[in-house]
Amino acid sequence: MPNWKSTNEVEEQLKKMLSIASPYSGEIPIGNYLREVWSSLNCDVSTDVLGNVYASLAGRTPIHIGLVAHIDTVGIQITKITSCGMLLFRSIGISPHVLLGQTIEILSAKGIIVGVIGFDPTSQYDGSRGFMEKDLWIDIGTSTKEESSSMVEIGDCAVLKGEYVHIGKSNIKSSAIDNRIGLLIITECLRWFSSKSSPLHLHVIGSVQEELGLRGASVISNHKQLNACFIVDVDYTTDTLISHENQLGKLVLGKGVGFHKKADNNIVLQRIAKEVADKKNLPYQISLGRRIYGGTDASAIQLNRGGVATMNINIPCRYLHSASEICNIQDVETAVNLLIEMICMIAELNKNSFIPGID
Repeated sequence: MPNWKSTNEVEEQLKKMLSIASPYSGEIPIGNYLREVWSSLNCDVSTDVLGNVYASLAGRTPIHIGLVAHIDTVGIQITKITSCGMLLFRSIGISPHVLLGQTIEILSAKGIIVGVIGFDPTSQYDGSRGFMEKDLWIDIGTSTKEESSSMVEIGDCAVLKGEYVHIGKSNIKSSAIDNRIGLLIITECLRWFSSKSSPLHLHVIGSVQEELGLRGASVISNHKQLNACFIVDVDYTTDTLISHENQLGKLVLGKGVGFHKKADNNIVLQRIAKEVADKKNLPYQISLGRRIYGGTDASAIQLNRGGVATMNINIPCRYLHSASEICNIQDVETAVNLLIEMICMIAELNKNSFIPGID
C-alpha cells in the first residue's frame, strides 16, 4: 500500500495553487503552473486550444487511464461601469447570498484589482422577492466612471478572496478549494507513478470551463483515447445544521471519499473502487449528488467517442462556491491512496474494457 501522507511540502504546493486566481478566461496562469510542475515529473505535457492541460506518463501495459480535475473556479464578470464608479456584474456559479461584503480580486489588464461586494446595509432583504444579484455591486474605491474605466474593463472577471487557514483538527478553509484540492490529488498521483515504472499509460488532465457547463471536458476524449477516467472533484457535505441528506445521501468531512450512485459513474469502475477500498481499509461513503446525472466533468467525458467509463472520486466540502470552503486533509490522503491502488489493480487485471454486464 502506498500510504501517501500530506506533508508541509504538499501543503505549500496547495497554497501556491490556491493563490493563483483562475475564473473563466483567466485559467492561463494556473495552466502555466501545472505545465511547469508536471513537466518536472518527466511527463509529456501539452495543451489544447481550449486550454486543457495534459500530462501523459507512458506505462508497461496498453491501458490508458485518465485523472481529471478542473482548473477553473467560480467567479463574477463585470457587465457595466456606472457613473459613480461602482461596477455591476453577473455571476459565474456563485449565489448572491455568499457574495455580501466579500473581498474579491479582479483580473484586469492592469493586474489584480482588489474590490469588495457592496450592498445596502439599511435593507433587511426580507421581502418576498428574495436576495438577488441586482442588490449588489462591486466597489473598487473609486468615485467616477472615468476612474474605474482606467482600472478595469467590461468583461473582466473576478474571484473571491478567502484566507487559507487550518480549522479544527484536520480541516482546511479557503476559497477555491473547488477544485484546487482535486488538482493537488491528481498531481500527487502523477508524482507517485513518475517516481516508479508506471504499470499503464496515465493521463493527468486539468480541464477548463467546468463551471461554465463542462465545456473543457467535452473535448478531452478527442485528444486522449481513454479506457477509463476518474474525475476528482468536491461534493456537498450533509453534516451541517441544515442538511439535504434525504436528497443527496450522507456525506461528511473526515469519513473518506464519496462514491456517487448516479448515471455518470460506471458500474464496473464502482465495483473495482469498492473492492480496492475494502481490501486496503480505505474509508469511503456512498452519496447521490445533486442530480441523477450531470454537474461534473464525468458527464461530458462519458458521452464522447462512443462512450468512456467514468467515475467520480469526491472530496466532501462544506460551504461550496463560497470564500470559506472547508475540506478535510484525511479525505485527501484517502483519495490519493485509493487512486494509486485502483490504477495498480486495473493494470494487474490487464483490464481495458469496462462494459457493464460482460466485464
